[in-house]
Amino acid sequence: MDPAQPLVSVVIPAYNHQDFVERSIRSVLDQTYHPVELIVVDDGSPDATLAVIERVHQETGGAFTMLTKPNGGVASTLNEAIRHAHGKYIAILASDDRFLPEKLARQVALFEQGPPEVGAVHCNGYDETLAGDAVLLTGSYVPAEGACLRQLIARGVTAIASSVMVRREAYDRTGGFDETLVGEDLDFYAAVAAQGYEFRYDPSPLMVKTAAPDSLGSKVELFFDDPFKTLAKYRDRFTPTEYRAMEDGFYAGMGRAAAGVGKHRMSWRAYRTLAQRRRNPSPMLEFAVRNSRHLVLSAIPQSWRARLKQWRTDVRTSRAATRLPPASIL
Repeated sequence: MDPAQPLVSVVIPAYNHQDFVERSIRSVLDQTYHPVELIVVDDGSPDATLAVIERVHQETGGAFTMLTKPNGGVASTLNEAIRHAHGKYIAILASDDRFLPEKLARQVALFEQGPPEVGAVHCNGYDETLAGDAVLLTGSYVPAEGACLRQLIARGVTAIASSVMVRREAYDRTGGFDETLVGEDLDFYAAVAAQGYEFRYDPSPLMVKTAAPDSLGSKVELFFDDPFKTLAKYRDRFTPTEYRAMEDGFYAGMGRAAAGVGKHRMSWRAYRTLAQRRRNPSPMLEFAVRNSRHLVLSAIPQSWRARLKQWRTDVRTSRAATRLPPASIL
């Protein structure tokens, strides 16, 4: 252990993940980087998640801090964990995801080699189904980089929660995660950027995200109002025209997301609202196309869908790699 190395606090908010939480914990304990402080908080899980955490805690000789609290959601669990954290940097890990061995080492290096205005770093990773099929996340979203407040608010860029490491002072300046939201992570990233911090992205796959069918990420109806609430916090940064355009973008995005997980009524609600706002029926055509595509894909075996997703990711990545820069900077 190098005493000159900064302490990293890893926080795992655990809820109803009895089949995954041990793997998550051990992926942190197996990191090549030291020193690491691991804090695992059970958020009132009704299943055996807490029993698994207690067993692993005993088997590892108390190698991590174990906390429990009444169920209050991910944001409150993260805030509770971070109140007990002492690290210069804070890394977040969902209790059904896992780190690859070099994850913390590479991210600390990004921070230590960068300027102090870097408030958060994140990385690429794998999206893994319960059947064991895994595809790179590359190409499925645009990573947040640099000073990107407006893009974060508009949901044009993002970061996967389990890939993020944040500077502790940046967390303190934001006041923590907004506990009134379900999708607290995207709101938090915007809050970090609003404090003047920048983002850095490592394209190396350093974590694995579990694509469980019952994960919170698949319950898009819970997230419907979140982007509008985040946007309202920064109303003074946009013109009325820009503000309305962003709202339209949220309805379109929710329509696509709901269609992608088979929430057809939710998709209908979003696209219908968009059509009414625009006084144009074209969003209903997109509704028909996207929801029909989901019905077709859902009839395909999961292993084939994983291959199709990998092919689509490869195509998007290839296009991004060969895309020319804007003419203004050539």
